[in-house]
Amino acid sequence: MARFIFSAFSDEAAKDINEQIAACKANGITHMELRGVNGKNISTFSVEEAEELKELLDSEGMKVSSIGSFYGKICIDDDFEEHFEMFKNTVEVANTLEAEYIRIFSFYFSEDESYEDYKEEVFSRLGQMADYAYRNGVMCCHENEKGIYGDIPERCLEILEKFEGKVAGVFDPANFIQCGVDILPAYEMLEPYIEYLHIKDAKKDTGFVVPAGEGDGSLEEIIRCFAQKEGPRILSVEPHLKVFAGFKDLEKDGETGSIEEKFTYPDNLSSFAAACSACHALAEKAQPLRYGIIGVGSMGTSHFNYYMQGQLKEMRLTAVADINPERLEMVKEELPEVLCFNTAEELMDSGACDAVVIATPHYSHPDFTIYALNKGLHVLAEKPAGVYTKRVREANEAAAKSDKVYALMYNQRTNCLYRKLREIVQGGEYGEIRRVNWIITDWYRTQSYYDSGGWRATWSGEGGGVLLNQAPHNLDLWQWICGMPSKIRAFCHEGKWHNIEVEDDVIIYAEYPNGATGVFITTTGDAPGTNRLEITMDKGHVICEDGKLKLYTLETPTSVHSATAAGGFSKPKGSWSEVETDGYNPQHVGVLNAFAAHIVRGEPLVARGEEGILGLSISNAAHLSSWLGKPVELPVDEDLFYKMLQEKCAASKVKKEVKGAVAEDMSSSFPT
Repeated sequence: MARFIFSAFSDEAAKDINEQIAACKANGITHMELRGVNGKNISTFSVEEAEELKELLDSEGMKVSSIGSFYGKICIDDDFEEHFEMFKNTVEVANTLEAEYIRIFSFYFSEDESYEDYKEEVFSRLGQMADYAYRNGVMCCHENEKGIYGDIPERCLEILEKFEGKVAGVFDPANFIQCGVDILPAYEMLEPYIEYLHIKDAKKDTGFVVPAGEGDGSLEEIIRCFAQKEGPRILSVEPHLKVFAGFKDLEKDGETGSIEEKFTYPDNLSSFAAACSACHALAEKAQPLRYGIIGVGSMGTSHFNYYMQGQLKEMRLTAVADINPERLEMVKEELPEVLCFNTAEELMDSGACDAVVIATPHYSHPDFTIYALNKGLHVLAEKPAGVYTKRVREANEAAAKSDKVYALMYNQRTNCLYRKLREIVQGGEYGEIRRVNWIITDWYRTQSYYDSGGWRATWSGEGGGVLLNQAPHNLDLWQWICGMPSKIRAFCHEGKWHNIEVEDDVIIYAEYPNGATGVFITTTGDAPGTNRLEITMDKGHVICEDGKLKLYTLETPTSVHSATAAGGFSKPKGSWSEVETDGYNPQHVGVLNAFAAHIVRGEPLVARGEEGILGLSISNAAHLSSWLGKPVELPVDEDLFYKMLQEKCAASKVKKEVKGAVAEDMSSSFPT
């Protein structure tokens, strides 16, 4: 569930900082692990020099992931005092550069020196550095290295356990290979403490460094495992494919074979590009699905944040589209590597994505779905599937002709309560449904909410009110759990509690083919409101409220008891119980991860896009019934509903061309 941040030791591309920046940008690297800058080691920088460097990096849109320092890369019996004073200054430099981490080591040993004899001194020195950095808001990250105390996983683990919370781990597979370590068990041992990876691979037989994935470092497996960690996670490319200026000063002689044997590329830029390309290729295997977000408004921003927080397992955000330049600037500031487009069509035409998440106003959902499917893109659309079933049916037809995945953001289907409730109702143990009542009035909204967007709460901009904006989840759950009704009589009160032109208070009466009935009540005008779903079956009664499921199980089905009981006032016996669930409720993130897993491995979706027409059919029928003042049967008369909706749109306070309603054309702009 990590969001990978691509970093690199940019001094392996060039000495000059401007050339380093250019090389990073050319190779999809957004962060730099600073080590050598203009031929000078970053650990010797003054704060003033760091301030000048920060100005340059800011102007180029580059960030610093870590200070690639040499601290702890001295012999254990060397004087530590001067070393530590330099370290203190570098902590200030790190803060100036807004670097969260400083890479450190755990001191060199001669072959005849005892690690155990010097363990106390190692920990004393590491503790001083860790404590000072921690107090000043910087995390020390220990890198495994040949010849130092932390050369093998067992001693690295000692360090990380000793200084847990103040020292994190940098995992360098190539360095472990050069110590004869078995890589995957080492990763498994240290995984809880690993903060970021050095993407560096090597061959066991020679120790020579090679591009990631070409050696024995199990980089593909490690990156897949690393991707399961939460939040932003750094993949820092350390090429070592060609000797760069200053390398001899940092490494002990003979560590990785002769210097000449490292020259496998004609120049530093070529070796840097090869290393970065190999890193990206492995990351793409761990997170194979490239996706774009269309619309970065309220819900679209949430989708953006799910990615920023590293909550998506196999998806990489590669593009966004919005007609609002300020929102695109926000994206560019946070993720400069993501492509930004001014229209949805430009994004879908770009080839930058394998899939799109549609988070625009309701009318545009089926239009963008059809466009995306025709472009060979997978689609996950926000609810509702559209405003009227006639157009949604066309989207379903496009999906039927396509080999791409069409899914809908019915995130409430992931809620353990509703999943369990569906299992109870559809399992058959309690017989047929006799009655369903859902009071869902905790959708309270203020006038300010409705005034926040010109398209909100208008027939031409939104196509409806509480039934189209807040309650689609509940309408979907209603039919998902109980099945589709056959007849609807509804009362949709328009602008009852707010200064709006669409409905904000609704009562729906439903009839089912088996004679069961249902009532659905919703509004945005009640505070605090109620969310209580009751379903009566022949042999049970279940209530969903306040995060709990209560089930009353009858010893004898109602139909049997009513027909056979001797007394006129006799009631069937039964008992209440609280139903246990699995407690799993991943919501939007669960839908997104299931979407990716379905595309990558064929795992089940939470909701197929084609199912969106079902809950929308109830909504359309409710509107039509209210407008006509009489019951309507399902399936709804789509042509009549569309005609009456057009009349509503024509009289709308917001008379502007909106996809699929007032205008039939595929305009490039969309409100967000």
